[in-house]
Amino acid sequence: MNKLKLSAAALALTLLSGCAAVDTVKKYWPKAHDPVMFNQLVQVDTAVEHLNCDTPTWDRIAPATENLAKYAEWRRDPQAENMRGLHNHIQRMTRGGSKTFCELGKKTASQRIAATKSAWEGR
Repeated sequence: MNKLKLSAAALALTLLSGCAAVDTVKKYWPKAHDPVMFNQLVQVDTAVEHLNCDTPTWDRIAPATENLAKYAEWRRDPQAENMRGLHNHIQRMTRGGSKTFCELGKKTASQRIAATKSAWEGR
């Protein structure tokens, strides 16, 4: 009986709150993604892993991160902010810096990639 009351209350709350609650839930609900873009995320991850900080080539990664950022933004994916952050980070890294700065940049990029991978896998 308690479960029935709880279900009825949840249904009533949803109906009374209208579309706003549904839109909020939809914003964070996982969306199926394009396997080609997931492949692009894999390629970016591999490029960051293999990046040599003695002679860094961050500029080769930037076009792929820009595509990922636009893809996530256009589809209103919950990872859009993270992908935009990854692209901005890669853009900053293209300006150069010390080897230590490069190594820290690789770690930061890898964390952003791992967050998106975690959100996208299994969809």
